[in-house]
Amino acid sequence: MKLVNFEQSIDNRILKRGLDYFEQGHVVSLETKDKKRYKARVEGSEVYRVEISLDINDVIVESYCDCPYDLGEFCKHEAAVLYALRNEKTGREPAVMVENDLKKVLEEQNKDELVRIILEISDDFPDIEKRLLFKFANNEDEIAASKKLIREYINNAKRNGFIDWRHVDYALQGAEMTLKKAHEKIEMGDSETAVLLALAVLSPVIKMLQYSDDSNGGVGFIMNRAISTVEQAVMTDMEHLDEKEQKKLFEIILKEAMKKQYDGWSDWRFGLLNVCTIFSPKKDLRKKLEKQLVVLEQSAGTSWSANHDKKEIKLLQFEIIERCDGTEAAEQFIFENINLSDFREKAITIALEKGDYEKVLELGISGEEVDKSFRGLVHKWREYCYQAYEGLDDVENQRKLAYEFLFKNEYSYYAKLKELYKQDEWAEVLGQIIETFEKERYQSTVYTEILKEEKLAKQMIEYCKKHKPLIMDLYPYLMESHFEEANGLYINYIELSAEGTSDRRGYKNVCKLIKTYKKAFGTIHSHKLIGELKQKYQKRPAFLDELGEIR
Repeated sequence: MKLVNFEQSIDNRILKRGLDYFEQGHVVSLETKDKKRYKARVEGSEVYRVEISLDINDVIVESYCDCPYDLGEFCKHEAAVLYALRNEKTGREPAVMVENDLKKVLEEQNKDELVRIILEISDDFPDIEKRLLFKFANNEDEIAASKKLIREYINNAKRNGFIDWRHVDYALQGAEMTLKKAHEKIEMGDSETAVLLALAVLSPVIKMLQYSDDSNGGVGFIMNRAISTVEQAVMTDMEHLDEKEQKKLFEIILKEAMKKQYDGWSDWRFGLLNVCTIFSPKKDLRKKLEKQLVVLEQSAGTSWSANHDKKEIKLLQFEIIERCDGTEAAEQFIFENINLSDFREKAITIALEKGDYEKVLELGISGEEVDKSFRGLVHKWREYCYQAYEGLDDVENQRKLAYEFLFKNEYSYYAKLKELYKQDEWAEVLGQIIETFEKERYQSTVYTEILKEEKLAKQMIEYCKKHKPLIMDLYPYLMESHFEEANGLYINYIELSAEGTSDRRGYKNVCKLIKTYKKAFGTIHSHKLIGELKQKYQKRPAFLDELGEIR
C-alpha cells in the first residue's frame, strides 16, 4: 500500500473519520528522525500514539496505534496520521469525501451505460454476478437458485476438502442471501416461499459441521436464524392461510425436522418441531405431531443426551396442551412432570403469581433434594425460596439466605441484607462480613464493592496490599483521605508490572498504567517515576523508547 493512494486499501467509514480528525487538527504532533519511521500523537477520547513506517518508495510497511480498536486493520487515528503525513510530504490535500457520491454518479447515467458498468464490474467480481442473478431470479427458480448459490459458496470456501475458521463466514454468504430473500417474502405475504427458502439453508449448512472449523459459531448462528425465519413466516401469515395451505406447510416442516441429519443435533430438530406446535389447534395435525413425538421418545435411549431429548419432548407436549387444552390441563401436566427442572420452575412461577409462598417453599426445598448434584439448579431453587420468604415476611430466613448468597459472589444481596437490619444493628453485622471476607484466600469482587459502598479506606489499602492490581480500581476512593498510601501502592504495582515483562507489548501496557497514574497523581509524581524506571532499566532500549513517548 503506497502513501500516495492509501485510500484504496482502507474502509471508507474509517477514512471519513480519519479525514475529520485530520481536518479538525487532532493530529497534534508528527515527528521522524530518519524519514522512514514516523511517530505521531492523535487526540481522541485520550491521546493515542501512532507509528507509521515507510520504505524508500513511500510504501507503508508498518502501521500501529495504541488505541483499543481491533475491528479492522486500520483505525481512524492511523488514517488521520496518513492524511497528515502525505500532506507534509507532498503538499497534496485530501480528496473531499462526499457521502452518496456513487448514487449521484449512477443517477446521471443512461440505462445502456448502467448495464455496461454492471457487466464490467461483474467480470472483475464474480460474487457480484452471483448476487445479481440470485436477486432477480424468476419465482419458479428461486428455491433451486438458492440451493445452487448456497452450495457454490460452500464449495468455493473449501481448501483440500476442509473449511477453516477464517473462511466459514464466506462459505455462509449464500445462506445469508437466501435468508435475506426469505425475509423479503415474509414482508410480501408469501409465507410458503419464505419457509421453503429458509429450509433450503438447513441441510447444506448442517453438513458443513462435518468438514469445517466452526469455532466462531457461524454455522450455529445461521441454523438458528433459519429456524427463526421459518417460525416468523408461519406466525406472520398463519391467520391468512386456509386449511389446505396450513397442512402443506406443516407437512413440509415436520418432514424436515425428522431427517436423520438432526440426529446428534437435536436442538435444531426440536426448534423445527416447536414451529409445528403452532399448527396443533388443528386436530389432525396435532395427532400427527403427537404421534411423532411418542416415536422420538421411545427411540431416545438412556444416555445424557437422550434424557435431554426426553425433556425437550415433554416441553413440546406441554406447548401443545397449553395451546389447545387450557390452563387447568397445562398445570396438571406440569405437576405430572415436576421432577424435570423446567416444569418445577413453571410450577414455582405459577405459585408466585398466585401468592402461594408456602407452595413455592415446598417446591424449592424438594427441588434442592432432587437436584442436589447440580449446583446451578440448587442455587436457583434457593433464590426462589428467598422470594417466598420475602412474601411471607420471614426476616430470619431472608437474612440466612442473603448472607449465603453474598459469599457466593452475588453483590445484589448486600443491599437486601442491609435492609433487613436496623441501623444500630448493622455495624456489628458489617464487621462480621468484613472479617469473613478478609479470611478468604482469593480476591472477591463483592468485597471490593462493599468497601467502596461503605467507604472503608483502611480496609481498601490492606486489601490492595494482598491483591496489588486492585489499586487500579480502588485508587479513586483513596485519593482524598489516603493519598500517600494510594500513591505508594500504585507505584509498587507499576514497578512489579515492569519487572514481569520483557517485550515491547508488555512495555506498552506498563506505559498505559503510567499514563493513568499520571492523570490521577499528577505530572510531578509521574515524571519522578519515569525517571526512576529509566535509571533502573538502562539496558532495555525498547522500554526506554516507550517511556520516552509518555507526554
